[in-house]
Amino acid sequence: MSSSRKRPRPRTRTLPSSAVPLKILERAVRGTGRFLAGALILAVSPAFGIDRAPFATKTETRRPILVTVDDLPIASGRLHVEPAERERITRDLLAALDRHHVKAVGLVIWGTVGVGDAGPGLLDLWLKRGHELGNHSFGHLDYSATDEAAYIADVERGRRGLADFLGTRGASPRFFRFPFLDEGETGGKLDAMRRYLRSSGQRNLPVTIDTQDWSFEEPWVAARRAGDQGARAEVTADYLAALRLEVRSHERRGDRLTGRLTPQIILLHANEVGAALWDDLFDWLEKTGHRFATADEVLADPAFSEEPRFIARQGCGLWDRLEHERSERAARREIEDLLARQAAAWNRGDIEAFCSVYADDATFLSPTGVTNGRQAVIDRYRSRYPDQAAMGQLSLEILEARPTWGMETDLMQNAAPGGVQGMTVAARWTLTYSGKAPATGLTLLVLRPRGDGWAIVQDASM
Repeated sequence: MSSSRKRPRPRTRTLPSSAVPLKILERAVRGTGRFLAGALILAVSPAFGIDRAPFATKTETRRPILVTVDDLPIASGRLHVEPAERERITRDLLAALDRHHVKAVGLVIWGTVGVGDAGPGLLDLWLKRGHELGNHSFGHLDYSATDEAAYIADVERGRRGLADFLGTRGASPRFFRFPFLDEGETGGKLDAMRRYLRSSGQRNLPVTIDTQDWSFEEPWVAARRAGDQGARAEVTADYLAALRLEVRSHERRGDRLTGRLTPQIILLHANEVGAALWDDLFDWLEKTGHRFATADEVLADPAFSEEPRFIARQGCGLWDRLEHERSERAARREIEDLLARQAAAWNRGDIEAFCSVYADDATFLSPTGVTNGRQAVIDRYRSRYPDQAAMGQLSLEILEARPTWGMETDLMQNAAPGGVQGMTVAARWTLTYSGKAPATGLTLLVLRPRGDGWAIVQDASM
């Protein structure tokens, strides 16, 4: 198991054969992929200088990229039980890193280190080549499906095991990566892990290029063991096409968010298909204007100073988190502006303008009954508040605003947050009058986006 997308989920299917057939990728590049269509067009457009004019290769303008490798000592351990095979894969991975002068961060699942009694020796190979090791928990648990205390205990167990191992070698673990990139489905869980990481001296190591390279491992191993050269060639083509597409898509998103060329952190896995194809991937990265950087250099960039408050049952990369956080903030500002305009319309006695924010088929609930449709809502207000004196002066205090959205699965089977599709707002309304006591109560509004902004589709006032 690994960090990215490998737990069973109702919305993410297991990939057949070789993750994404090349013909599907080719169709996507032509713009037919629904979710990634815009990103794909940007990724391959000559106007953005990728295929026809790659990034300049001068040192000062090349894009720094940190290589991180999840699931050490070996990913897909059930496919690689024999110690000799595990060592062969490890040495091939390290040789590819050496040839390209890459200093990676490997994330260790400590509970798998003892498998085959060779785990510590494999980790030593990484250390001897100058790579850093970080904590990937003990049991690779899914935080959203695990009790907070049990999850933190598992992460700490992984940290202690790795710390004891590194301590005898003059090092200590600095980084932690969440399994499945899942940081918790509640604010309480998110905060608890952040407190724990600070107190234990670990830094959450984010991902900006979240790949599905793990999904190619089983078809690659099956083809290799069967001696099927045609199948291996197909997996090779699909693996490289998929990773190139993911690199381009995520990099464009990061550059758009920051307005500049951003450093990147790519997530790969310690598996056999990587051992065979990292050379090709790294060659392509170098030819397209990347340079391999260290963790300290990349994480010093201001883009990694933000810790988005992303709460969901599935994980995703940093750019997706930041983009979603910004979209939530924008939606909240728009709702605040809408309610302020609505209160202003009420206070000048304009019930028509006040009700213009209701959808045509809006439902209004109150202790006296249910009103359906905007015109009926207007008639109700006019009946109950016949003049400005009866209307008083309205103020609205937002108590809570919750966006409605969900995780979606893109063409490459990456989970990513969908757009904000709605907002529920709990608010207190107060009417003040001259010469009599104010009236106050609560309202729960359900809003949906429409062409000119937002519309109230349900209003429960009391």
